[in-house]
Amino acid sequence: MHFRLRTLSLLLIVAFSACSSQKISRWVPFVGPKPERAGAVPNAAKTEKTNPFGPITGTVAYGLEMRVTLSPDEIKLPDTRSFEARIVLINRTKKAVTLLFNDSREYDFLLQDAGGKKLVQWTDDQPVTQTPAYVIVNPGERSEFVGTISTRDMVAGRSYTLQASMIGYAKLTTTINITPQK
Repeated sequence: MHFRLRTLSLLLIVAFSACSSQKISRWVPFVGPKPERAGAVPNAAKTEKTNPFGPITGTVAYGLEMRVTLSPDEIKLPDTRSFEARIVLINRTKKAVTLLFNDSREYDFLLQDAGGKKLVQWTDDQPVTQTPAYVIVNPGERSEFVGTISTRDMVAGRSYTLQASMIGYAKLTTTINITPQK
């Protein structure tokens, strides 16, 4: 009796794995990798002492570190009509990381006032093509994305938030506080 049960079980496992283009873990729940815990960081990056990009200072997700910089560092109104925001993605893993996008929009910058009112959204002025796009960041390399943000609705002395994000990747989002000077 036990021999028949074992043989039948083995045949079913082989049949499911042979008939499916998916892995066996799709059909048999106790086989395969353990599910991720809530709040777990996938592909946690390790810091290296000899890394040319220095220590990790930004948000890390999918093995990529996301840093956001502004140029100029201090915004002085009314001399500055616009400033440059730059997203830098640094691959901190030993494998290439590929980001896939549904259209030509890969990244976005959103400038809001203290009340949450949208002042400027960078993608509003950018042309969109429906061609899928992708970005590959090789190990130990970086990729940069630049946008120019207008300061026309900003008032000196008030605080604003600039949200930089990779579209379609909610974990790759960073917020920076900005207070323009006179």
